[in-house]
Amino acid sequence: MKRGDRVVLRDQGGRRYLVEAGAKAERIQGLAFFDPAKLVGMAWGAKLEHATKTLTVLPASTMDLLATLKRKAQIVLPKDAARILLECDVRAGSLVVEAGVGSAALTLALARAAQPGGRVVTYELREDFADWGRANLAAAGLAEVVDVRVADVRAGIAERGVDAVVLDMPDPWEAVPPAWDALRPGGHFAAYSPLVSQVEQTTRALAKQGFADLRSLELIEREWVVGERGSRPSHEMLGHTGYLTFARKV
Repeated sequence: MKRGDRVVLRDQGGRRYLVEAGAKAERIQGLAFFDPAKLVGMAWGAKLEHATKTLTVLPASTMDLLATLKRKAQIVLPKDAARILLECDVRAGSLVVEAGVGSAALTLALARAAQPGGRVVTYELREDFADWGRANLAAAGLAEVVDVRVADVRAGIAERGVDAVVLDMPDPWEAVPPAWDALRPGGHFAAYSPLVSQVEQTTRALAKQGFADLRSLELIEREWVVGERGSRPSHEMLGHTGYLTFARKV
């Protein structure tokens, strides 16, 4: 491990703790006082005894970063974020505009997918959410990749030639014209909405603006319990979280 690496410490029960190798010692909930300086030079996968816990030291994955995120608002969960990344073709070098940042879970996923060479610009109305999102992005080592602006995306998007516009806001239909102006030909539009009435208004606005390939969907996730004597679906299912609406500028 090198100084500055994002490290996830996993205990025996699977709980994860995110730290920065070489950072100052601090009190971490669940770990008490921990000094990340001792991680520098250790091998990935090493075991570390700390207090009553045996910790496995691993490089932080995107899922680790999401699992250790400090939440202030409801986040876009991985099942929905993963589909947004694929449908919007977010990859190395992509320029993505997002609104709003919330706890920065989706922002984080977009930024990781756009590296190396890409950038995310996030429009956020509330200063407190902007500050919270910036703090989470800094903890994930992505502060230099994301520009969090306190501004109203409905009033216009300054960027041009954008690869994707991704909206997590109550009235995404109001941002459809600015999204059209910002997107490159062939660019992608995505909106995350908890209510079907929002989907309907957004779809009408997209069609009126001239977007193509309009489609909406929701994703249901069910985990399976696999054992020696057989397997069964989990009694708990991750059902409705939000509707995803996609379109493309042509």
